[in-house]
Amino acid sequence: MSYVESLARPLIDNGLVTLQAIEGCSDADIAALLAAQGVDAIPESYRQFLSFGGKNPYWLTRTGEWDYEWLLEAKQTAREIVVDDHGLDFAPFEDAFIFQTHQGYMFYYFRADDLRAADPHFWIYSEQQPVQPNSQTFNEWLKELADYLPRAIELRRKMGIQ
Repeated sequence: MSYVESLARPLIDNGLVTLQAIEGCSDADIAALLAAQGVDAIPESYRQFLSFGGKNPYWLTRTGEWDYEWLLEAKQTAREIVVDDHGLDFAPFEDAFIFQTHQGYMFYYFRADDLRAADPHFWIYSEQQPVQPNSQTFNEWLKELADYLPRAIELRRKMGIQ
């Protein structure tokens, strides 16, 4: 059982996530993502996430844009945020892998130096703020999302949002 599956299993067993909601990427899908973003590797923890349930990851959280179709264009979206919106140099992100954007002003990414790591920390670009490393590794972040999901579902129910 992969790490991501071990996070999802209790959510499934408790009826918070349906098995039908979890869709993984094929090897061909992952290869297409790498080609679209111009990289030749991604961290193993992220690859496992994509394979298990990353094609449509909104089973885990609805925050940000990070599904497969979106990721095919995520590098271009990040470039627009950095260059078009703020007139900054995109060179520091050219060899990175963007794995989530958020409402057109920020994105999460793995630096080129971390693409071959097993479970690296990731980095956050937010408008014209200094780039920041996340304090968690990718798998630690996934665990935090999985741990928060029951509360998020309850909050959505109380607000009448399904």
